[in-house]
Amino acid sequence: MTHLPQVAAFADNHLVVEKSDDGLVTSSGVTRLDQPARVRELSRMLAGLEDSEFGQAHAEELLAMAEGERDRDWPWDD
Repeated sequence: MTHLPQVAAFADNHLVVEKSDDGLVTSSGVTRLDQPARVRELSRMLAGLEDSEFGQAHAEELLAMAEGERDRDWPWDD
């Protein structure tokens, strides 16, 4: 679990924990994000806005960088 988008971009799965409160009962849930939702969530984490054009571009750049790093042939993978 992290609040850092730079770390979250490296995850194999991105989950969001949400809490709701109706005044009497507080409940929580977990949602697994698909790729478009993941970009929106990383954008929110980066820029504070889900629909920020620059935040989404940065989120996509982070995800691409993380994917490239995961695909590298690390010496300890042998």
